[in-house]
Amino acid sequence: MSDGKIAAKAARQEDRLRGAAEGFEALFLNQILQSGRAASFGDSLTESSATQTAQSLLDSTLTEVGAGRAGLGLSEAIYRQFSGHLGGSQE
Repeated sequence: MSDGKIAAKAARQEDRLRGAAEGFEALFLNQILQSGRAASFGDSLTESSATQTAQSLLDSTLTEVGAGRAGLGLSEAIYRQFSGHLGGSQE
């Protein structure tokens, strides 16, 4: 395999790993938001299924956009943990 192909493969693997790490962080943040909403105190007058759906969509959007940028560092920690294994992996 030429050096260019090896470098391209390594770059693809790094991109895939970074995407997976950010996806996991988004999933984690979404679970935190959902748990916080589930722990609300009592029923309010504005608590309808439409409101719950809108809040769920908002939570999903916020976590997808915020993953990797939120300053939690979870995606970066996951990336660093697994990036050492990229060289020997098979596609």
